[in-house]
Amino acid sequence: MAKSDGRQKGTDPQPDAAVGELDGAAIDEIGPAAQAVCDALGDLMAFWGFQRSHGRIWGLLFLMERELHAGELAATLDLSTGQVSMALRDLDHWGAIHRVHVAGSRRTWFRPETNLFRMVSRVFRDRELEQIRTLARTLQQARAELQTSGRRDRAVEFRLRRIEGLIAAAELGRSLVERLVAGTLLPRAVLAALDRAIAE
Repeated sequence: MAKSDGRQKGTDPQPDAAVGELDGAAIDEIGPAAQAVCDALGDLMAFWGFQRSHGRIWGLLFLMERELHAGELAATLDLSTGQVSMALRDLDHWGAIHRVHVAGSRRTWFRPETNLFRMVSRVFRDRELEQIRTLARTLQQARAELQTSGRRDRAVEFRLRRIEGLIAAAELGRSLVERLVAGTLLPRAVLAALDRAIAE
């Protein structure tokens, strides 16, 4: 039915007719079980610091047998134009969804990424890894300032030891996340099992 339009890595989708023309085209009743799954995924995303709409939109796409456009997502999940537009932009940037072109349609359609590890590792690369690197830079700057301050009293030495401990912890965290993103932290068999479990 549809094929990927070759989304370029690292680029955000631009607002299009699919997002701007929400015509209330809700899909058929998805049922309470599917609705509960979408809501639970939304709650999980909110717990991790994302928007609830991120999880609900990905969940609905994952549970459908066909691609959906923004109007269907908004009407079915009772979301506003702005919520849908922003959530789709974020999900596309993280590689959690894919933009799809359907012949004869002027809308942009969306399908979910079904490789759970690939999706999670991209988010870790863009969010968690950058936060850890920022923390490490700040800690190193603080250590340098204390070391060059000319003070060597008990309080400074205590803070230096504590900062050294934080630097070591940040380095360990950075190493673990980098290995996770690179796919070398978990055995290949585990990664393959995760992929099969969610894609089947």
